[in-house]
Amino acid sequence: MNTQLVLASVGEMLQLQHWFSSTEQQQSWGGDNFDYPCTELRFLQLLCRPGTQSYSLLDSDNNTVLGFGQVCDRFGCHHLARLVIHPQQRSKGLAKTLISELIIQALNQQYRNISLYVHRHNNIALQCYASLGFEISPPPEAESPRLHFMTLAADDAIAGVNRYLQQQS
Repeated sequence: MNTQLVLASVGEMLQLQHWFSSTEQQQSWGGDNFDYPCTELRFLQLLCRPGTQSYSLLDSDNNTVLGFGQVCDRFGCHHLARLVIHPQQRSKGLAKTLISELIIQALNQQYRNISLYVHRHNNIALQCYASLGFEISPPPEAESPRLHFMTLAADDAIAGVNRYLQQQS
């Protein structure tokens, strides 16, 4: 499958709303402030935070959205947020593609560590992030009993991205 990461359009962001079928799913992905269900306008307001770049992972052959993620400046790191793969496209390695492409975007802007939060119960995501070199770290703010804070050192991120790029060629 040919993929490409692009800045997310409004239409692509609105598609995400249909990827969640419960309050728990949507809030686990987007945060506790996400209403479910909510209007398209409210969804976009919650999703589009200042200083945050939103990206879509597209299937280049048919221009369909396979995944979504955001990059922002948080805790002195490039912080990845709201990572999701289309429900019908999961278990195909696309999360690693999405994260690797987001890391490339982030490191092209500035050399620094990468961070993210993940729900403690989300074993699939925890395994994915660990396989990319992320490690559970002390949180930079009040610890949540529901979340792990994970970090990836910039040098390790570059090494991982280089491995990813070699696999792509």
